[in-house]
Amino acid sequence: MMKRKPIGWLSKGRSVVLMGLDYAGKTTLVDQWTRGVTGKTTATIGLDIEHVEIQGEKFNMIDLGGQQSFRITIWRTYAQMAQGVIFVFDIADRLRVKEAVDWFWKVVEWLREDAPIIFCANKIDLRDSKKGSAMSLEEIINIFNLEKFSQDEHIQHSFRIFEISAKTGENVEESMEWLFGKVVGSTKKSKIKGVLIYSVEKNSVILELPFTDTVKDFHKQKSIIDIIDYNKKLLNKNQSTMQYYEQDNLDVYVFAQEGFLCLIITEKEADYNSVRITGQSILNVVSVLDKDGELKPDQLKWVIKESFGA
Repeated sequence: MMKRKPIGWLSKGRSVVLMGLDYAGKTTLVDQWTRGVTGKTTATIGLDIEHVEIQGEKFNMIDLGGQQSFRITIWRTYAQMAQGVIFVFDIADRLRVKEAVDWFWKVVEWLREDAPIIFCANKIDLRDSKKGSAMSLEEIINIFNLEKFSQDEHIQHSFRIFEISAKTGENVEESMEWLFGKVVGSTKKSKIKGVLIYSVEKNSVILELPFTDTVKDFHKQKSIIDIIDYNKKLLNKNQSTMQYYEQDNLDVYVFAQEGFLCLIITEKEADYNSVRITGQSILNVVSVLDKDGELKPDQLKWVIKESFGA
């Protein structure tokens, strides 16, 4: 059994995100696992965060509100930042199955390629009720088409389905142990060598974050200056764009969104899809922090380091 303990508010730590429609049981699952108790809960408004320590590593457990307004506004950003995802489905909610299926596969599309996923088929305690509305495991697998995770297009994701009861605690420990074991045990090294954020409005670099000495002070390099100048001219605040520049020893990807440029310097042959998700995710974070008046270099640095594994 994993050793874990709740800890105070953190500014650092990797993130595991809980997603699912409202009333699927996400908050009950968090309460059951972190405290061993459950009680009457209300719908999460926006998000709640629990902080846990597992095998010496600190994690943010981010419980996202499942109402449609939150699915539309914040799910994508947090999914892209996640080191692991817990998707919770109420097996008795037959009226919204199609809605849950659609959102589940949207989440899968947003994830980084190495993020493990668990599908928690919740409320198995209801199978003994006289109503008999709870779905079987076979039915859930077929409806959600979960067999796709054995196919090449999704093989990069570690995936498991668990039948659980957040209310009674059945299989909760096993599901969390599997997910956090995958996240803690991940040793995949990022091919990202540096990140630069440029504000067109301020006409200045607001963050330069090198991960190796070879790209230190890369904002001073003529090739980087030329790339920034060229992309400033292309920038349209109403569009998100991406450009790719091949250099001698490294490659540069430029992502533009809402008045900001994000330059990602990578090794040769870095996985395009992984870089794309990272660049778009970083700009989403920049946009959220900017709108909240919290766009500070130090905060951005730890978000990029902790959330994107660079």
